[in-house]
Amino acid sequence: MSLKNCLKAILLQALVLLNFQVARASDAPDIGLYADDTALRVSNQFQPGSHVKLFLPNLPYLAISHAINAALVRPAGNARGWQYDLAKSHHSIDDKTWQFELRRGVRFQDGSAFDANSVLSNMRHFQRQPSTFSKLHTILDRVEKVDDYTVRFHLTEAYGAFINDAMWLQFYTAEYLAKFGWNGKPTCPNLAEPGLYALGPYILHEGYIEGDRRSKKAVLKANALYWGEDKPKVETITIYSEFGMDKARDSVLEHEGIIDISPVKFADLTATVLSPYAKLAISPSLNNYAMHINLINGHKALTDARIRFVINHAIDQEYLLNLAMLGEGVLSPTMVSPNFYKVDEAIDLLDDYFAEFYRRNDTSTEALKAMVQQYQKQQGLDPQQPLQLTLLAQKSFLFLIRDIQYFLAQVNIDLKVEILATEQQVFHQLHGTWKQSNEKPWDLLLWGNYDWFKHPWSAFFVYNPANDWSTIPANKTLKAYTEQLFSINADSDRYVPFLAEYLRYLFEQNLMVFLPTPNNVYAVNKELAFKPGRSAFVYLRDLQVTPDHWSLRTVADYPLDKQRPLSINRQTIQEPSK
Repeated sequence: MSLKNCLKAILLQALVLLNFQVARASDAPDIGLYADDTALRVSNQFQPGSHVKLFLPNLPYLAISHAINAALVRPAGNARGWQYDLAKSHHSIDDKTWQFELRRGVRFQDGSAFDANSVLSNMRHFQRQPSTFSKLHTILDRVEKVDDYTVRFHLTEAYGAFINDAMWLQFYTAEYLAKFGWNGKPTCPNLAEPGLYALGPYILHEGYIEGDRRSKKAVLKANALYWGEDKPKVETITIYSEFGMDKARDSVLEHEGIIDISPVKFADLTATVLSPYAKLAISPSLNNYAMHINLINGHKALTDARIRFVINHAIDQEYLLNLAMLGEGVLSPTMVSPNFYKVDEAIDLLDDYFAEFYRRNDTSTEALKAMVQQYQKQQGLDPQQPLQLTLLAQKSFLFLIRDIQYFLAQVNIDLKVEILATEQQVFHQLHGTWKQSNEKPWDLLLWGNYDWFKHPWSAFFVYNPANDWSTIPANKTLKAYTEQLFSINADSDRYVPFLAEYLRYLFEQNLMVFLPTPNNVYAVNKELAFKPGRSAFVYLRDLQVTPDHWSLRTVADYPLDKQRPLSINRQTIQEPSK
């Protein structure tokens, strides 16, 4: 082993040990961390005057939409990932027909009744201008009213992911539909303006939040007419989407009343624990760093399988996980989180394959650099000059990008980085690429693909060619895998072997860049009860504040005896059931 590799190994071991000790510190008040008793000091009741402020830089429309609106089912932290919402039960009449019994007594925020007619009206608008994030819009035949509180969805083919789509069929008043209809975009849901048009526990009082457009601030107010059991506990919630990571970190760690919840960089773990006003909350996730390889109109070199192989094997995932991410995540052999249901089992099935693969393939830095230079010579390029590639990303990903630049530089690839100000700008370039309408030339593009579907489709969908989210040309094999992913029941004996086959193909083709799966890491106001989940969702209806929260307490300054470091709220891989 070289001196460089020896030093690297020692450093990695030291950081892993340090991270382990920090993780254990959550249960070790004797080293200076105090137990977090917030959950014991909240009332579990609505608190007039209470106000919570969040910074959500990635996919805020997904994070909060189920607080504003409602669907037949909604996200939940249980094994299946959902619970009933507007529906009280459902069953499959056959593999193409799904029937739902609706709750009675449900009212929109304007007081109008919700019933089967509301579902039919909304689904007519959906079929005129469907959201295109899944397959549903291509296979929905019709929706039938059985009676005033029973609806039946007829599909043209078997579709195992329908219950996950039902989570995003959110319903609106007739007045709102007449004005906006469905959104007809690759993203959902439709929260185009504030108003009393939805069904959730919170009313969108100020701002607008959609996938491709959003106001910098959105204000939510508790819905006094909310019909569900999980009623809001906080009166006002403000969401910022363009606050900036560093400013948000400083606001929650060093002040009160500016930001109560914010994701923080892995480098800020210690500062968060030691903050007088904030505590640290961490959970495993189903999220992914989605780094696209532009096979549509990017650099010609990317169409060469050798260059894609080099990119993926030059980037040391273990190094990124243990250094850039301080161990807060898990390794992944593809762009699909191992934390998805049974994906880890599929990866385990590939153990022998991976062992044989690395026996047969030289992935040393020297060998990878030689492959790039061989390509350059064949293309008449100077192998003494690095191959130039361009990456588009938000500033919040620089902590990863700097290390990726270093790894690629070692194999004769020079990665130029162009920072875009907002997630919407990144999406604009991504969504236009498959139609050759992106204004900016790019070769790699990075965004946070935070889970929204409670099904591996929310990671695999970027591998489906010829849609807004993919930068892969027509590929019959991938199309076939997509069809199977939707049709195979996740509890059947076929599912894990199928996933293993799919993951092996993705690993071999190198159609995306493979990066570790990150944990969710939040800085949270000490007087706020909050449990991070494994996805993009933020369960706003579950938020509660204590009487010592800045929005409720009667004294101006936060008591000194409470400004002490609290134990880390580290969730396990299995979220609690609702």
